[in-house]
Amino acid sequence: MDINEHNPTRVTLLAKLKKSENNEAWQEFETIYRGFILSLILRMGINPDDAEDISQSVLTKVWQKIEDFEYNQNKGKFHNWLAAMTRNTVKDFFRSRKNFITGRDSVEYQEQYMNIEEHVLPDIENLAREEWVLHITNLAWNNIKDDIYETKRAVFKLVSQERPTKEIAEELGISEASVRVYKAEVFEKMRTEITRLNQTLG
Repeated sequence: MDINEHNPTRVTLLAKLKKSENNEAWQEFETIYRGFILSLILRMGINPDDAEDISQSVLTKVWQKIEDFEYNQNKGKFHNWLAAMTRNTVKDFFRSRKNFITGRDSVEYQEQYMNIEEHVLPDIENLAREEWVLHITNLAWNNIKDDIYETKRAVFKLVSQERPTKEIAEELGISEASVRVYKAEVFEKMRTEITRLNQTLG
């Protein structure tokens, strides 16, 4: 399997999105980026129901503004643009909702928003960077896992849980040397795929 078939390049995908009614390209975009947007919103401390609504609003805004977006690799990464869109959508969401909430709920809602605005949104680039690392790592693993033998997948899973080499070897019935070799092989595949994804999608 050619792992390069898993994801289109960012530039190619954005060009497709700019063509009206390209539903296939939009589905590709959602598959790649929706999880990142949603995880970033949840990281802000927003409850899951509101996070789902906000993520959908972000995607809608991307759809509306994508024709105006000009990719320039010297002006920062694409996921930072998405993070900025997410930040602005969160602000709009809270400001619109507070007008429809009264009494004690209104006070709690306002406190939540003030905390997010003062302590979370100013750090959005760092949050986006951390969430992007997690997101791209998951994408990379999904791309390569079917091309890795079952035992190697098991080693990687246990290593990710920070299990000791000796314990992994005993559980899987292989030598400690094999654990180290399999770990190195899988980590190298992951490193290569993460680098590729960051270059094409980040």
